[in-house]
Amino acid sequence: MLSLRPLVYPLLLLLGLAPASSALANGNQPNATGKPGSVRLFINRAGSGKAMDVSNTLDVPVNVTLRLTRMVNVAGVGKGMIRQTVPANSRVRVATLSKRQPGGPIMFKHSFSYALIFSPEPDQPGSVTGPAYALPWQGGPFRISQGAGGDFSHNSPSGRYAVDIAMPVGTPIMAARAGTVVKIRNGQGGRLPDPAGNYVRIAHEDGTHSAYLHLRRGSVQVRPGQPVKAGTLLGQSGNTGRSTGPHLHFVVQKPYGKAMVSIPFRFTQPVESLPNFALNGK
Repeated sequence: MLSLRPLVYPLLLLLGLAPASSALANGNQPNATGKPGSVRLFINRAGSGKAMDVSNTLDVPVNVTLRLTRMVNVAGVGKGMIRQTVPANSRVRVATLSKRQPGGPIMFKHSFSYALIFSPEPDQPGSVTGPAYALPWQGGPFRISQGAGGDFSHNSPSGRYAVDIAMPVGTPIMAARAGTVVKIRNGQGGRLPDPAGNYVRIAHEDGTHSAYLHLRRGSVQVRPGQPVKAGTLLGQSGNTGRSTGPHLHFVVQKPYGKAMVSIPFRFTQPVESLPNFALNGK
């Protein structure tokens, strides 16, 4: 698994293609508190031309790219490449197409993609307000190997803002925030049956959950119903479930009907700043 730490994590979504699903452990879910967001391109008639709007109902801004090719009788878009930032929970007109010649029709082909502008690290572009989460491991320093909106698995409502942190098997995994354990899995040895592998799911007082996935078999130290504090040992990192290499998958979610949707979060400190406690013998 490559170790990457970009501040803007790409999520490409060609118009008309549905994102792939990601594997997450589902816990006990109360009633819905919010609708999953999306980014969509709308093309409507505007006089004799076309208006192109982007609706972003995500909780973070996005950079959008719109490409127009095979243009016939099209004015207003230069060479056909449009890039623009669309704020969170907004709708923005990114292009207005007009006719070069009044008599003929407008014709073109288009593709549309977007990238989340979000980082869980404090004081970085896309950082969000709300409760700050302690780094959920002991050891390191480690790096984010797949960020929010990653095109491998972080591209569905349930895992859009998740992060993967590459780390050796056996790294201590700690609760990032106080709460109550609602569900665990501890006996899976490989990829099956659960794509999440072994995991711990914690409910917090505001109704949100945090989930810690791909843990080592037999390492989970907590049980459902157990209250935990930030820093409580939950288990050890592993490589179980749908995992391409040893890492921790960490995600914060809120309930939506019978599902859980991923929400943006922030850590209390940059990921790479954690001292190597393992080498210090702590």
